[in-house]
Amino acid sequence: MNTILFVETTKSGSSREAIKAAERLGYATVLLTENARFIDQREEFPEVTQMIHMDSITEETIREHIHAIQKLGFKLKGIFSFVDPFVSMTAHLANEFCHSKISADAYLKMEDKALTRTALATNEATPNFMIFEPSTDLKQFISEQETFPLIVKSPFSKASRDVYLVEDRKEMTRVMKSMLKANPNQQIVIEEYLDGPQYLVELVVVEGELHPVAVIKQDIQKDLKFIITGYEIQLSLERNLYAKLIKAVESICNDLGAKNVACHLELRYVRDTWKLIELNPRISGGAMNRMIEEAYGINLMEETLKLCMGEEINLKRKHENHIYTHYITVNAYGTLLKVTGKNYAKKHEGVREVYVKPRKGTFMTPPISMGSRYGYVIASGETASKAKRNALHAAKNIKFYIESNEE
Repeated sequence: MNTILFVETTKSGSSREAIKAAERLGYATVLLTENARFIDQREEFPEVTQMIHMDSITEETIREHIHAIQKLGFKLKGIFSFVDPFVSMTAHLANEFCHSKISADAYLKMEDKALTRTALATNEATPNFMIFEPSTDLKQFISEQETFPLIVKSPFSKASRDVYLVEDRKEMTRVMKSMLKANPNQQIVIEEYLDGPQYLVELVVVEGELHPVAVIKQDIQKDLKFIITGYEIQLSLERNLYAKLIKAVESICNDLGAKNVACHLELRYVRDTWKLIELNPRISGGAMNRMIEEAYGINLMEETLKLCMGEEINLKRKHENHIYTHYITVNAYGTLLKVTGKNYAKKHEGVREVYVKPRKGTFMTPPISMGSRYGYVIASGETASKAKRNALHAAKNIKFYIESNEE
């Protein structure tokens, strides 16, 4: 049976949508996961043909399972992961075992923020940056910094974890010491702080030809961390702005050697120039696949699977709807007792989907990473502003009852 092997998933969001897409396309699905809870919740994954728990996912252990799958008679058509840090590894394996033509080396550069910045060092979209090497004297390195604020991040940060805005040398010292204590051998990326509107570009590149699938304006909350709480699909962008954006994205892909990829870029428009904030070798997580489907009728996960298996893709828009997604956060620490209002939210004007992630007993925190977003509302409207209002009004119905753990 034609089979796709998936390496890791999240319970909801884009990586899970990929497995569902594979099943809809008629493939058997095998999932390798380190998450023991998924085995306990096996009945909640009906789209997974076979689920295999692994203590540790490495290239060697994936290879062992590839050979085992092939011996059982499964015909392996694709090997994918849409979860960091396995994306480039599975791309290399897909090229080897399934004769895919994914730009796996470009994916590797996208996964490592130090490699990304180095590969794009002369690109106009690259902000001023430095890379701290663990062999460097930290005190001297920090003493040489004159311009603040700065962004300090781990090369492998994801979902806003290990990304810090530092206002002075004292704060920079505290952050970097903490990062090096956790991982003494890591590089650390330091970038200039850029202030300007931020947009996300979902992109597919086929044989070097760019196919921008969606441009999304992001609403960012800065409290403990930079957390994106809102996504507004841009049905159209001012012509000159869009032309500059596509030119910047094209130059980034060329410099990375990204010929056959599905990825997303986050850019800010600063002083009449698009600057690259973030780049990841996969569709954005969370509700992104659903948002694009509601906005344009395109299931990007299905098309991504087809791209990586060498099949013809179809990114033609079936319709155009104003879509806004609002993510829900809380401002307290404690244990979740119950959630109310989900059904009321669903009945609100324009609402396309309501999702609440945590179950009773979950320990809740204010937004310290994207993982601290506890649900979302996707809504449409006659205009972009109406779609946003509909999402925000519906979300107000959802209440989290939290028991404080403080004495």
